[in-house]
Amino acid sequence: MTLPAVWILNRDDIAPDSDAARAMTDLLSDEERARQLRYASGEARHGFLLSRGLLRNVLGRISNCAPESLAFAVSDTGKPALVSAPELHFSLSHSGRWIALGVSCESDIGIDIEQPLKPRDFLRIAHHYFHQEECALLEASPPELLPVHFYRLWTMKEAFFKARGTGISEGLGRINLAGFHLGQGIALDAAIDDAGAPWQFNYSMHPLRDGNHLHLALAGRDPALGELSPESIHRGLG
Repeated sequence: MTLPAVWILNRDDIAPDSDAARAMTDLLSDEERARQLRYASGEARHGFLLSRGLLRNVLGRISNCAPESLAFAVSDTGKPALVSAPELHFSLSHSGRWIALGVSCESDIGIDIEQPLKPRDFLRIAHHYFHQEECALLEASPPELLPVHFYRLWTMKEAFFKARGTGISEGLGRINLAGFHLGQGIALDAAIDDAGAPWQFNYSMHPLRDGNHLHLALAGRDPALGELSPESIHRGLG
């Protein structure tokens, strides 16, 4: 299997009472079953099951191990790793009805997926979280392109900080993607320790039935991320 690659799964693809859902339940560890039961709603429990089932099915296939046998470790920063194949780097994201998984064998990877569910005040959010040059870019965007430009920046930022293993609490404004948006590269806050290979990003939109788009971004130091082909984005468990 060629990596890096992405898998996206809709919660409606697998019904809670289906044979496929029951098969996924059999893959969970005791700890995962306990975590699943802590969710208050059936909807949340089903979402957790699908994310863990997707993760175990995909990583099991890539590592040639039985999905139910996989064991995971968690770093001090909360970043998970596959014990039997630590060279596989992966990241999960959830939004609305969608779950996304990104996998790389070259470097840490971050993925973010966003399903727009309601109107948002994009400029207000940007002025609160983004770099001032990104805000200026959004302010100059035609109104019909503002949502696309906002989600492109937002998802790429989320993916970047997930790849770093720090999360967005490190500060979304500490990476400036205005130049990247214009084909000129990224700029990082001087306080961010960034030794290593250049950062790579991939962003794509996927049409939804309601007329909106699913926004998907990946970040990491894997050189192939920037050239990820549509064939490397898989729908479902396949």
